[in-house]
Amino acid sequence: MIIKSKSYKHNKAFKTVVDYVLREAEQDDSFVLTRFIKGKEVSNAEISRQFLENEQYRVNPRKNNVKLFMEILSFKKENAKDLDNTKLKKIARQYLKLRSPLSVALVTAHKKEKDHIHLHILLSGVAYKTGKSVRISRDDFKEKVKIPMEIFQKKDFPELELSAINHNPSKKKQLPKKLKSS
Repeated sequence: MIIKSKSYKHNKAFKTVVDYVLREAEQDDSFVLTRFIKGKEVSNAEISRQFLENEQYRVNPRKNNVKLFMEILSFKKENAKDLDNTKLKKIARQYLKLRSPLSVALVTAHKKEKDHIHLHILLSGVAYKTGKSVRISRDDFKEKVKIPMEIFQKKDFPELELSAINHNPSKKKQLPKKLKSS
């Protein structure tokens, strides 16, 4: 699977990104998972409000704090037949556990957009009601999230091998001799 991450630094992102992820055209045969979101069958506006409310607990507010992360777990289109909602939920839960177990979270699967199945995961910029930042360095992300997710996927879902990524290529690509400096 490919994992992409985008961060948002403005409060308006709580509404726009939640609306984007929960757009109805993409909800056929999908699901929505939430963590630390109160209530059942809550509206987009209520989910946005709860993300914003949690942001108020931030311990060290700064002008350019990341308020929201949108992370996308994407699978090869050839694996679409192997991915049902049960597997996708298990993958999403494992990702949340590794990436940020204390963040307010929203997860949905998109199956019609683009040509492949992917999960949209929204994470609050601070842990639930503690205000501590959930920022993670690139090295920590690779070691504590990306590689463990690949191991989990290979172990639990070997049929998704087409979506596996080699994080340790055997050789780096070399420049052609005429481009090397003398």
